[in-house]
Formats: sequence, C-alpha cells, structure tokens
Amino acid sequence: MNRGGSYDNHGLAVNIPALPAPETLPAAGLEDMTELARAACARYGIAPESRLHRYPLTENWTYRVEDGSGSPSVLRIYRPGGRSHQEIMSELAWMTALGAAFGPLVPGVIPTAAGCQVLELTREAPLGPCYCVMFSCAPGREPAEDMLADWFPQLGAITARLHQQARSWSRPAWFRRPRWDMSTTLGDRPHWGPWQSGVDDAGERRQLERLAGVVMARLGRFGSGPGRFGLVHADLRLANLLVDGDRITVIDFEDCGLSWYLYDLACALTFNEGRPDVRELIALWVDGYRQVEPLPAEDEAEIDTFIMLRRLMLTAYAGLRHDTGLAAQMRADGYNAQTCAIAEPYLRHFA
Repeated sequence: MNRGGSYDNHGLAVNIPALPAPETLPAAGLEDMTELARAACARYGIAPESRLHRYPLTENWTYRVEDGSGSPSVLRIYRPGGRSHQEIMSELAWMTALGAAFGPLVPGVIPTAAGCQVLELTREAPLGPCYCVMFSCAPGREPAEDMLADWFPQLGAITARLHQQARSWSRPAWFRRPRWDMSTTLGDRPHWGPWQSGVDDAGERRQLERLAGVVMARLGRFGSGPGRFGLVHADLRLANLLVDGDRITVIDFEDCGLSWYLYDLACALTFNEGRPDVRELIALWVDGYRQVEPLPAEDEAEIDTFIMLRRLMLTAYAGLRHDTGLAAQMRADGYNAQTCAIAEPYLRHFA
C-alpha cells in the first residue's frame, strides 16, 4: 500500500544499478495483469505453461508462480505510477542486507535471466511502465488469530532486530524511501490522501476529527528524534507474516520507510485492536522487544497513540483504494464505526 510524497533522500541517484531496455506490451485494464505477469515470467526463464495464482489485490499485483520445479516463487507487479525504480531498488537493498544479517527472516530476491533485480515492462499509453520483482516463496501461512499470544513475543523480538539492524546499517547514497511522519500521514501531504475521504457518516467524521487532533498533538510532543524514528517495515500486519513451525518470515517491504519505531507495533495489531486480549498482546510484544532492544517507559506509554494513528491511516487507504477487496471488506465490517468505539477510552484518557 503506497502513494507518492515526501522522502528521506531528495538527492539524485548515485551508482544505482541501471535498468535494461524495457519490453513494450499492449495496453490492458489494471483489473487484469495476467498477460503482463506471463511476459515478466518469460524474462525470468519461466516456462509459458507455468501456473499463476493471483493473491487478493491490496496495492500491487502479486502472483504465486509454480513452474513444476517444486520451488514456487512470488512475482510482484508494482502499481503503475507508484514506486520509482530508485525506491524499489532501495527496498530490495534493505531486504538484501537483512537477509545477510538474519538469513531466512526475509524472502530472497530472484534476478531475471539477464541478472537484474528489477524488471521494467512498458505498457502502451496510458499506463506506461510497470516494474516487476520476483521473490523466493517463503514457507508457512498467516498466524491464526487464536494463536497470536504464542507469536507476539517472537514478533516483538524480530521487530527489535529489524530496528537494531536499521540503526546500524549504512544505507547506499542513492537510498530513497518514503517518510511516514505527521505531514505525510494525517497532515497536509498524506501519502494515502486525507483520511476524511474514507468516511461518509457525519457522526463518525466528527468523532474521528477529534481523534486525529489528539493524535497529532501527542505525536508533536513525542517528536521524531533518532531514538524514536528511523527505518521501519511499516506494514507488519498478520498478512505479511508467515509462520512455519517455530519460525516467522517477514514479507512485503513495499511500504518500508522512515517512521516511528512504535508504528511497527501498531501495524502488527492491524484489525485486531478491539480484541479483548489486546493489552496482553501489547505486553507480550513489548517483553519480546526488550529482550533485544531497550524500550523506554515513556515510549511504551504512547503505544495507544500509534494504534490510533494506524486506524486513521487505514481509513485513508480505504478511501484511496476503494476498489480493492480489502477496502470493500473494511466497509462491510464497519471499520470506521469500530475505530470510533476503540477511540473512546483513548479520548477519555488523553483528550
């Protein structure tokens, strides 16, 4: 899930690997990218008769590719007009560094037959270029909701290791990823557009306006110093975690960028903020995190603010990507009404 906006590095690319000449394909609607997916697979040396299974659309088109070798792979086609080549290469650079540090914690990047990490396929007007990346297919499945208490200590420790590596890693000079700060989340330059676009009910809008005001005020006081703000995954929801035996694999770094470290915890609780055991899950995550990295008590006290920030940001996402299955499910589940209910104790405590 992404949208253009403010970035950490505004300079020109320096020694960023170049793309080969793109292949031009006939234009087609965004609803069906299978022809393009098959063209991309050919550039990876994958046979035309290979099976493609498309995952539900949230932001980009993602396919499980089965070529009969017994080792499936995952093809991502980035939304046209979304991430730039430089941003995608930066995402892959961090994943590669994490793989070098932690092995199978993250999927590997599979190069094309020509040895390129990013493939460009150009569609006829009006769609323009599409960027593609192939990843190794990690084993496992999304954690079951009734087993979250078993996984959250490990998830807290994994998140701390991600943050620890990000703090010490020397990013390439050309590294360019979005900033998820006050301005680009709830402020005047939101990556996913204004959250109000995802709210039709007047009463819900009034309640959420009040919530947004409190969240912004508290974030302003919390600040974005280097101890609290840095390179994060930014979408560690359950759908981006695969559990296999006693191992977790973290996938989908497409939203990674500069934000508050505690935002990763809020993302892990996405769609589960109203659970009766949410306080237990938070405590388990915090305990796991502190096994690896310190978490000051004053930071821990602000966790609920980041949970509310994430709820409001997904309201914005539902307005921006209203045509996706995820947005439709959020509307059917009464997501905004749920946010208003979850916000009540927060507002009573902080407003």
